[in-house]
Amino acid sequence: GFNEMYNNPPPIDLTPAEAAIFWGKYVQPAAVANGLILVSPTAKNKDKGIKWFADFLKQCYDRRFQTDPCDIEIIKRFAVHEYYCYSDLFEEGYGGGSSELITGLAQQLGNYGGKNDWLTYLRNRDLWVTETNCYWESTAPHLDSKEQCLRTTGQKWQTHGSGHLSKMNKMANVERYAWWTVWNIQAKPNYLTYLNGQLTPIGKAYLSPGNPKVDCEFPGVKLYARDATLTGTAELFTCKSTGTQMIRRGGAFKEQLGTVTFAVNVPSSGNYAINVSYLTKNDRNLSVSVNNGRPGYYTFRSTSSSWCWGKGGASTVVPLELTGLRAGINTITFGSSMTSMMPLIEWISVVV
Repeated sequence: GFNEMYNNPPPIDLTPAEAAIFWGKYVQPAAVANGLILVSPTAKNKDKGIKWFADFLKQCYDRRFQTDPCDIEIIKRFAVHEYYCYSDLFEEGYGGGSSELITGLAQQLGNYGGKNDWLTYLRNRDLWVTETNCYWESTAPHLDSKEQCLRTTGQKWQTHGSGHLSKMNKMANVERYAWWTVWNIQAKPNYLTYLNGQLTPIGKAYLSPGNPKVDCEFPGVKLYARDATLTGTAELFTCKSTGTQMIRRGGAFKEQLGTVTFAVNVPSSGNYAINVSYLTKNDRNLSVSVNNGRPGYYTFRSTSSSWCWGKGGASTVVPLELTGLRAGINTITFGSSMTSMMPLIEWISVVV
């Protein structure tokens, strides 16, 4: 189906009327020809999501006798995206025929088109939660893998209960769900695995949802800011908002350069992931080189609305994939080839 058409106005996203035309012309015939279960465009238990999807169903119903018909009866499952991990949210928002999603859709549909059994139609469709994680519970910072693991395994019971995955496992109308995502090259904290297949904290939670015995700590020995070798403008300081030591003024600062180098020990030659704990008020780039080789460049997203001296300055952790490490001691250098300042660095760990 179509992906989150409720997020942006046309022409960025399709209108319900446009989507119904394309559905009848391309999506529905492809599913029928290949004997596939036809899953709806994405729905979401929010006003915009409910209204767009209800309007799509209306438009599709109106086109049931057109040359390229759009048949709502062939849609056998409803797709849902949800980026919050509260168990109560899933129970109330998506749990069964009296959920907020179903009742909201039913209110929008009423007796549209003379069809007086819309509620029965809606209740007969199970859900596929085709994208979920805890990423959007916070934007300052977005939650790192450890925090998402804690919320998914029942270790944040007071706010999240047993977690949304455990809740979905008990919901009869949720047929399947998928974490977004297994792995991606972007520096984001949402992945189930590192590139080598080793599980992130989230990955461990995904295999044991609702289990408070899951170890959500990041793998690898942590090397803190104080363990790094600093050159030029880079300097160690204590971040007031976190109470921890960090490195600032790395990269280009006042037309001078500051670098941050960690010495890491790995058991064998190859490629390794590192976890990087950082803080930045604005999106910032970071150059990373292994053993003084050619640097790679990464974009680190804002973690908070203020720096260390302001209220709410917070760090988060993202994974980076590095190539060309040798057995034994290696150097990982931040900031050697930059034209702007890099994020504040709190610690790193190598996934071995």
